[in-house]
This record gives sequence, structure tokens and C-alpha cells, in this order.
Amino acid sequence: MRSQSVTRVAGTLLLALLAGCSSAHPAPKPTATQPFIAFNACLITDTTGLAPGSPATQAWAGTQAATGPLHARAGYVTADPGKADGAIGGLILKNCSLIISASTDGRFAPAVEAAAKAHPDQHFLIVGTAGPAANVRSLQPGDDLQERVRQAVTESAAGS
Repeated sequence: MRSQSVTRVAGTLLLALLAGCSSAHPAPKPTATQPFIAFNACLITDTTGLAPGSPATQAWAGTQAATGPLHARAGYVTADPGKADGAIGGLILKNCSLIISASTDGRFAPAVEAAAKAHPDQHFLIVGTAGPAANVRSLQPGDDLQERVRQAVTESAAGS
């Protein structure tokens, strides 16, 4: 009998303690979150990837600087230049709104130009020299590449 009384008292104290803890720290009120916009910026780099100081690193920083405030998505892949056609095709299938190409030697340019011709509604940005396709914009490497990429991504998102 005594053990039942101790158990009841202990249970009552435990419930009171738990109730006291939950009222002392109310749950935070839910806040509205900004939904992602339907814009995906995708960077393709050569196998050097995001090497410090490279045009790809600057392009990636500019892409992130643009997509963060826009609540847009960004991602990147690395590919061997000989397999760039397949990698770009994969990015198109992943619904990338803007495909940004940044290779150290410009060897992605033919693959970008071929993809641009085959997919006229797809938008491309190439770091380096590009052909005259209407859906390909080119930016030359330089000190302000990160800012120019940020501007280009922002403009592309506004137009989509």
C-alpha cells in the first residue's frame, strides 16, 4: 500500500514538473518562410572545380550572391570537357533555368553552343567567348566577374 502511495506522489510530482517546464518555455510562434522561386541556376565547371581564384569560383560566388536574396536554387557540377555534352544535357533535364559554364580553358564552349542550338528556350551564361546564339550570354573573366555573374543571374531570374 505504501509503495502505491509513493508511486502516486512521484507521478503527481513528475506531471507537475513537466507541466511547469512546458509553461516556462512556450514554443516559439511559427514564422512565415519565403518560398523558393521557380529558378534554378546551375554551374558547370571543368575537373579543377572551384579552385581558389578560378573563374569558376568567382562565378559560383556570384551565383550564390544572386540566388540567396532571390530565394532561388543554385547548384554546380564538375565534368571532364570531353563529357560536357552529357553533363549539360543532365542540367537541362534537371530544369536548370540558367546554365553557367566556367572552364579554365574554354573547352566547354562548343558543348554550350550545341546545347543552345538544340534547346532555344534554355538560357546559358558562359565565362569566356561564346558564339552568336540568342540564348547564350558571355562574360569575360576579370576582377569583377563575381559581380557581373551576380547581375546576370539576377537579370535572368527576373526575366523567367
